[in-house]
Amino acid sequence: MKQQANTLGTSKVWVQMHEATDAAVSFVAGIVSAVYQGLSAVVTKMQISRMESVLHRMSDAELAQAGITRAEIKGHARFLVNYTYDGL
Repeated sequence: MKQQANTLGTSKVWVQMHEATDAAVSFVAGIVSAVYQGLSAVVTKMQISRMESVLHRMSDAELAQAGITRAEIKGHARFLVNYTYDGL
């Protein structure tokens, strides 16, 4: 029995479509990941800025109670925002 000419071509088309779909999904996932990372970095910077603002509004006595100086505010704000609590 003879095979039709388009039978072999059809399977190649499906393979090519599958590969193209995989490439498109990978491309879109990369873009989504980059956008997410960018937005995450912006949000983190905003949180650090707000924390610095709160600490700058504190009096020297309140800062001393917290164990930091005015010179340490930027580093302490970054620590507070980025700190990950791992439980007890």
